[in-house]
Amino acid sequence: MNDDAAPPPGTPLAAYVEGILDGRVADADALQAATNELSRAGAGAFRCDVQGGRFSLLPIDTRMPSGFDDAAQARFLAALQRLLAAAEPGSVEANLRCRLVFADEVAETLFVVRGAGIEPLTRRRPRTSNDVVPASNAVPELPFGLRRRELVWIAPLLLLAGAAAAWQAGWIDRVLAARAEGLRREPGPFGAMLAFEVERSWGNYRVTLRRGADFPTTPQAVEALRAAATDLAVGTACGIVGEGRDLFVQIVDDGNHVLAETRVDLRALVAAADAAVEAKLPGRIGATTVRLSIVAGARPQ
Repeated sequence: MNDDAAPPPGTPLAAYVEGILDGRVADADALQAATNELSRAGAGAFRCDVQGGRFSLLPIDTRMPSGFDDAAQARFLAALQRLLAAAEPGSVEANLRCRLVFADEVAETLFVVRGAGIEPLTRRRPRTSNDVVPASNAVPELPFGLRRRELVWIAPLLLLAGAAAAWQAGWIDRVLAARAEGLRREPGPFGAMLAFEVERSWGNYRVTLRRGADFPTTPQAVEALRAAATDLAVGTACGIVGEGRDLFVQIVDDGNHVLAETRVDLRALVAAADAAVEAKLPGRIGATTVRLSIVAGARPQ
């Protein structure tokens, strides 16, 4: 990582990475390849979530594996540069940063997007008592000075508290979410202009939208569909599809309540006949339908 204040040479005693980098997708395949390369660079695994034409890159674990030496740092920066090249120019923002702990000092680096490139800005400071190097083989201390017998008594309470927190955070809902193949597909006012598929992955629903049989490919076709529309909602949907604007993908229950939704940008479908756009929504136990809508649903009370 070259900068006016580069990190010390060699392998740090500990390394950490935090923050996020996001932007608009220009080349989805190149974006995924760069993410895979980044995960192999030596800084640990990264995930890249794509939703509505935008992507968000973040580390899975903030603590990097041991061995983040000069070569690994160079690979990491090169992979970041390739990832930036897969995004739309000028759309990327980042607060991605890393901290390298050495014997006597600490190097803190912020990765700044400048034009079509990403630049590491590093500052070095003396190491303090807060810059702890984890002992990989250390025996973990019991929390709050508890003895093991006391911990046995409170463990069930901690388990119940953890389960309650997981429920509040929606993780149990995701684990027990309805299977994707059992969900109804409702295109709403978009009719056969759009086709979409639904898959369940790691507790989420991934919805992929493509051109449908009635997708208008010319301005004249858009106007013809508008003229033939039987109500205002269908006419509005024709305009959204023809102009590549946003629609809403919703997860709905039996009572027609919107359990989750996200906004999706259709411009990629206008630009290329074989294009696809993806939306990711959290799994829900009561889900029965995936629906396309021209308006956002009411938030659950």
